[in-house]
Amino acid sequence: MKWAAVGLLLMLIGAVVAPVTAVNEERYSYITVESITIHLVDERAVITIDYAIDDGIRLLVLLLGKSDLKDKVLQILDYPDATVYRADLDRAIVFVDNASYDYGSGSYWFPTHRFKVLVPSLTVITPQDVRFYKNVQEFPNGIGYFSTI
Repeated sequence: MKWAAVGLLLMLIGAVVAPVTAVNEERYSYITVESITIHLVDERAVITIDYAIDDGIRLLVLLLGKSDLKDKVLQILDYPDATVYRADLDRAIVFVDNASYDYGSGSYWFPTHRFKVLVPSLTVITPQDVRFYKNVQEFPNGIGYFSTI
């Protein structure tokens, strides 16, 4: 009975803090994105997303688990088939297989990608280059790179 009440409370809070970005473009539901770093290794991307969680929700995440937090992180990043490796109260690490196109002979292309929020600080790291972007919702133009092997 107690767990049913907690579950009902969680559903109500989820309905109240629906995923919207109306007031703060960096915000998605109860998460405010601070930065995203994409580290490209061959066709795989390792994405680190730093964020802040609303104070009122932090306790619920601690008590009820990180399932909803992980789902929202994946929604923000908007990569199909991404996997959350780790999610904490201020940062998540996500793996994306086949994020880049493999053109053979160790050459890769990471295409343009659009996020669900405005990203205050976006960093894209390849074996040859590091690119920085401020206040973007989209990684523009794509980037080519080569494997380190």
